[in-house]
Amino acid sequence: MNLSQLFALLALSMLLLAGSASADDDDDDDDDEGILGFDGEDLGTVALWMLVATVSIVIWKPSYVWLNKNAKDLFEEPKVVKSRLRKVNKVYMRIHYWIGLGVVIIGAAHGLSVGNDGRGVLYWSGWAGLVMMSILGGLMLWKWPPRKVKKRARALHTQRALLVITLVLLFVAHD
Repeated sequence: MNLSQLFALLALSMLLLAGSASADDDDDDDDDEGILGFDGEDLGTVALWMLVATVSIVIWKPSYVWLNKNAKDLFEEPKVVKSRLRKVNKVYMRIHYWIGLGVVIIGAAHGLSVGNDGRGVLYWSGWAGLVMMSILGGLMLWKWPPRKVKKRARALHTQRALLVITLVLLFVAHD
């Protein structure tokens, strides 16, 4: 396990331990309707768990590569296993794309509905990191950018440091 994977694992565990964040401790807004029946805190909880699902790629991708590499030693029918792994990876990646986009949208709704308590710069900086990661991921998928752009987008999108900085900003803003 290299240093970037360790930081990503640490950030993911911090996110899991953080639980759901609340914007204030007042109970007088229990009857307020938010967006689609969710108040700001509920949107934050939804965004949190969607973010955890999206960041699970930090565990899935190395596992997928390792299983593909060692399939002939681990399984009796490695070709069948590799074929199934490719199908699972394809479905997983589609889920990763859509949940990542959902995190950005629901995170924005959460930020707008909760308001600013003085740490808005931290929150919106973390959200901007999520937007940047989504745009970079989109550049890797779309057919129109040149190969050079896709290569740079992939290099930035897969940087663990960008993920760690984004998660730390969000964690500090919600603490």
